Amino acid sequence: MTLNGRAVIPVLALALGLASACAGGGAWSAPPSGSGAAPSSRQTAAAARAFADARRAEVRFPGGRVIAAEIADTPERIMYGYMFRPEVGEQDGMVFVFPEPGVHNFWMKNTLVPLDIIWMDEARVIFHIQAMAPPCRADPCPGYGPMRIASYVLEVRAGTAAREGLKPGDRLAIVLPGEPGQGR
Repeated sequence: MTLNGRAVIPVLALALGLASACAGGGAWSAPPSGSGAAPSSRQTAAAARAFADARRAEVRFPGGRVIAAEIADTPERIMYGYMFRPEVGEQDGMVFVFPEPGVHNFWMKNTLVPLDIIWMDEARVIFHIQAMAPPCRADPCPGYGPMRIASYVLEVRAGTAAREGLKPGDRLAIVLPGEPGQGR
């Protein structure tokens, strides 16, 4: 695993027996190429291909507003997240569905817009919110996230968490395709 092109020794993750799959605006594992410069058309195209056939989940906020969030559920989608996208709309979101619960840290490498990043447990209860995470303009990029096991992470346009009044302890109703029942 690398962080900004340097080797990272995942001692804590190994000691705790946690998978430290990292994702987000950009993954902590090395991005396809580049070091903070403008993304290449190859990078942008690869990110677009990763989401070409992405499914969507219904996300219902406690106040009742619903968005259709792209699902990041493959290694490529988890790695790219919102990288290289020029905007994230009011009705947009991305829910990260990890193969295993774990400590999932995010960074904003190659992410062009600020985001709110929301970590949830297996019951989809919020336990941490990183509001207004800014794009990373130069290396090294800071990482975001709690040292707590998460099953899901939701990225939305910056300011959404505050507008929706989200706080730790709130439960989001996220319906993934193929799941039985509504409002899990």
